[in-house]
Amino acid sequence: MVAETKETMTKMFDCWNEGFRAAFDAGRRAQETWARTFTDVTKNPTGFENFFATGEKMAREFPPFVGKNMETLAQTCDTAYRANLDVFKAATDVAAHPDEGDFYQRSRRVFDVAFDAFRTNVDTFNKAATRGSELCTVFCQAVCTCPESGKTTSKNVKAGA
Repeated sequence: MVAETKETMTKMFDCWNEGFRAAFDAGRRAQETWARTFTDVTKNPTGFENFFATGEKMAREFPPFVGKNMETLAQTCDTAYRANLDVFKAATDVAAHPDEGDFYQRSRRVFDVAFDAFRTNVDTFNKAATRGSELCTVFCQAVCTCPESGKTTSKNVKAGA
């Protein structure tokens, strides 16, 4: 039992660590894009035409950006809800039949389902955070391109970074 638990814990923490790293990197990239864009705007103001063009692009790009984030949120909640329902079902099944099997096996079954649900929830939330940061980066890059050249207003912003 100790070896099984140790292996399961190791897998869970490896999964959590990988997801956390991916979310952190995506958040860092989004933050760098924002910082470069706003730094460049303060250094090189381009006039009211570009200001209004950027405002129009922001108004055009914002609803799809919010829609994609809401879709990600709905998928995340659905996945978490289903995983937690599996835990409730397993606990209910064990409680409904207290005389079936030994106590260790019944407890282990509930623990395994609960642990899988926890791992699923952590992984799902990490993926959602990563996707949200990536969507924010894409939104910033779409809004911060010069209308006449198609290039970003910041010289340091790289495509996909």
